Amino acid sequence: MLPPGHIAAGFLTAEALLHFTHPSLIASQQTHLLWWGMFFSFAPDLDMFYSFAREKAFEVRDFKKNNHRKFISHAPLLWMLGGLAIYFISGSEYFKILGLLLWLCSWSHFILDSIEYGIMWLWPFSKRSWALKDPAVDKENNGENFFKYWLNFLKSYSKTWTFYAEIIILISSLFFLITIH
Repeated sequence: MLPPGHIAAGFLTAEALLHFTHPSLIASQQTHLLWWGMFFSFAPDLDMFYSFAREKAFEVRDFKKNNHRKFISHAPLLWMLGGLAIYFISGSEYFKILGLLLWLCSWSHFILDSIEYGIMWLWPFSKRSWALKDPAVDKENNGENFFKYWLNFLKSYSKTWTFYAEIIILISSLFFLITIH
């Protein structure tokens, strides 16, 4: 999934958490938590910049070596443990919600990546990737220039289940944003 879909999913997850927990926080704190939720939902993909640095380009030429979904930053158990640690250590309601957002919004990312690409849900116990369908093969750069590489990526991405899930999530979050806020 692309960043807009993950960010929209984080927004919806954060909104749901704030709705169901009814925290006694002021409006600006709740707004900050929405922003944190959107960040946490995208944060696992920040490892792409490490892949780009290894490739010395804004494209991935060798997915066997630089598949960012195989990096430790794509290990859901670590995000859950981090979020729960913040939740249980914190004495304030704001940081308790922040801990839950760290866990749940990052997991929204992993759930969406599990539609098409697969996530190592049981890491460090297993390196097996789990997906709802056979994991898609990321397209390697076969000598294409930057723009052709990304155009071909977007063309192939538009034919996946994840693309349609992303469109639904984006429309839902925009509708929610317009009607509720």
